[in-house]
Amino acid sequence: MRNLDIATLRSLQAVAEYGAVTRAAEALNMTQSALSMQMKRLEEMFGRPMLEKAGRGVVLSDFAQDLLGESRKLVALNDAILSRFTGARPEMRLRVGLTSDWLFTKVAQTVRAFRLDHPQVELVINDARSKDLRTQMKRGEHDVILTTEFDAPDGAIHLAKVDLAWFGAVGGQAWRERPMPIANSPHCAYYPVGMAALDQVGIEWVQAVSEGGSDTWRVLAAADLGVTLLPRGIEQPGLEVVEHGGTLPPLPPTWLNVYVAEGPARRVASDFAGYLRRVVCEVAAAA
Repeated sequence: MRNLDIATLRSLQAVAEYGAVTRAAEALNMTQSALSMQMKRLEEMFGRPMLEKAGRGVVLSDFAQDLLGESRKLVALNDAILSRFTGARPEMRLRVGLTSDWLFTKVAQTVRAFRLDHPQVELVINDARSKDLRTQMKRGEHDVILTTEFDAPDGAIHLAKVDLAWFGAVGGQAWRERPMPIANSPHCAYYPVGMAALDQVGIEWVQAVSEGGSDTWRVLAAADLGVTLLPRGIEQPGLEVVEHGGTLPPLPPTWLNVYVAEGPARRVASDFAGYLRRVVCEVAAAA
């Protein structure tokens, strides 16, 4: 066998994204046995195992990981050629909602990777607070959303836990002030948790300003005019985790969840969720 099958390579990608043959097969609208046969054909072609068990799911072997990197290029090239010479336009629109905390470089790279692998999909991305994203999804405004919450409610696909931390200006001193100025929106899900933690240990605090979007709070914190709360592992210009040596109270972990709406875009939305899983796990590992 001298020719690689594009469909089989797509299946390899799906297994990598979903971490389970069953879920990958569902996303590709094929049977589990058919997908397993595709993995077996790859193993026979290269004489190397493709999958390894990991808990209740599977992961790609080291060899399959190397193959995956090259196969993405081939699949993307295949789709690009078809698009160019057939004049094919995007076949569908995927509406994505991201919590503002996660609009940063790694997510941008993930969106770009998805676009390269799925040129037939037009992405429409919006950001909002997690509770607003869930409300908007109920109204049918999103196909897939990424949220930060303190549990994994019914319907959520739990990706990872990341500890919350106090963030301040690089080399800043605002965290030492009393009352401690808070550069965080009162509407943020982290706000009541952080303020309750301060109240519990008797640390006085004051709201820096009352209004503003997420960028406003981060600019204030970067200017050393207040302290804000963010998940660890998310790098923000001008901000760093406050190394307070136990002076400030500990904070609970935040849960990173994905919700996928029912509808014609569900399969592609599930695929996009797999890309988010990768970047979230990278950040969780770094944190």
